[in-house]
Amino acid sequence: MNFMTLLRPTQINNVPDNHFVVVHPLDDVPEQKVDISALGPMPMTATVKYALLALRGYLVLMTLLVLYRVLELTGAFGHAR
Repeated sequence: MNFMTLLRPTQINNVPDNHFVVVHPLDDVPEQKVDISALGPMPMTATVKYALLALRGYLVLMTLLVLYRVLELTGAFGHAR
Protein backbone atom coordinates (compact mmCIF):
# COMPACT_ATOMS: atom_id res chain seq x y z
CA MET A 1 0.00 0.00 0.00
CA ASN A 2 1.27 3.44 -0.93
CA PHE A 3 1.31 5.91 1.98
CA MET A 4 0.59 8.83 -0.41
CA THR A 5 -2.95 7.51 -0.91
CA LEU A 6 -3.51 7.98 2.81
CA LEU A 7 -2.18 11.55 2.71
CA ARG A 8 -4.01 12.61 -0.46
CA PRO A 9 -7.56 11.34 -0.66
CA THR A 10 -8.77 11.32 -4.25
CA GLN A 11 -12.50 11.27 -3.52
CA ILE A 12 -14.38 13.57 -1.21
CA ASN A 13 -17.76 12.32 -0.01
CA ASN A 14 -20.31 13.47 2.54
CA VAL A 15 -19.66 17.20 2.35
CA PRO A 16 -22.44 19.27 3.94
CA ASP A 17 -24.09 21.92 1.75
CA ASN A 18 -22.86 24.80 3.90
CA HIS A 19 -19.17 23.76 3.63
CA PHE A 20 -16.58 24.35 0.93
CA VAL A 21 -13.87 21.90 -0.04
CA VAL A 22 -10.44 23.40 -0.73
CA VAL A 23 -8.34 21.39 -3.16
CA HIS A 24 -4.71 22.22 -3.89
CA PRO A 25 -4.08 22.63 -7.65
CA LEU A 26 -1.47 19.85 -7.63
CA ASP A 27 -4.00 17.48 -6.12
CA ASP A 28 -6.85 18.50 -8.41
CA VAL A 29 -7.99 16.70 -11.54
CA PRO A 30 -6.19 18.03 -14.66
CA GLU A 31 -8.38 20.38 -16.66
CA GLN A 32 -8.87 20.60 -20.39
CA LYS A 33 -6.60 23.28 -21.85
CA VAL A 34 -7.75 25.72 -24.52
CA ASP A 35 -6.62 24.85 -28.04
CA ILE A 36 -5.26 28.20 -29.23
CA SER A 37 -4.80 27.00 -32.81
CA ALA A 38 -8.58 26.87 -33.24
CA LEU A 39 -9.30 30.35 -31.82
CA GLY A 40 -8.46 32.58 -34.78
CA PRO A 41 -7.60 36.28 -34.65
CA MET A 42 -8.83 38.39 -31.76
CA PRO A 43 -11.11 41.28 -32.71
CA MET A 44 -9.73 44.69 -31.71
CA THR A 45 -11.26 48.12 -31.69
CA ALA A 46 -9.61 51.04 -33.43
CA THR A 47 -8.56 52.48 -30.06
CA VAL A 48 -6.72 49.28 -29.16
CA LYS A 49 -5.00 49.17 -32.55
CA TYR A 50 -3.80 52.78 -32.18
CA ALA A 51 -2.61 52.13 -28.64
CA LEU A 52 -0.62 49.07 -29.73
CA LEU A 53 0.82 51.01 -32.67
CA ALA A 54 1.85 53.84 -30.32
CA LEU A 55 3.43 51.32 -27.95
CA ARG A 56 5.35 49.73 -30.80
CA GLY A 57 6.60 53.15 -31.94
CA TYR A 58 7.64 54.04 -28.38
CA LEU A 59 9.58 50.79 -27.99
CA VAL A 60 11.34 51.27 -31.33
CA LEU A 61 12.24 54.86 -30.39
CA MET A 62 13.60 53.81 -26.97
CA THR A 63 15.64 51.02 -28.59
CA LEU A 64 17.14 53.50 -31.05
CA LEU A 65 17.99 55.92 -28.23
CA VAL A 66 19.71 53.17 -26.23
CA LEU A 67 21.64 52.10 -29.33
CA TYR A 68 22.67 55.72 -29.99
CA ARG A 69 23.83 56.15 -26.37
CA VAL A 70 25.86 52.93 -26.47
CA LEU A 71 27.51 53.99 -29.73
CA GLU A 72 28.20 57.42 -28.26
CA LEU A 73 29.83 55.90 -25.17
CA THR A 74 32.04 53.66 -27.29
CA GLY A 75 33.30 56.66 -29.25
CA ALA A 76 31.81 55.62 -32.58
CA PHE A 77 30.99 59.24 -33.49
CA GLY A 78 34.41 60.69 -32.66
CA HIS A 79 35.35 62.90 -29.74
CA ALA A 80 33.02 65.79 -29.08
CA ARG A 81 34.62 68.88 -27.50
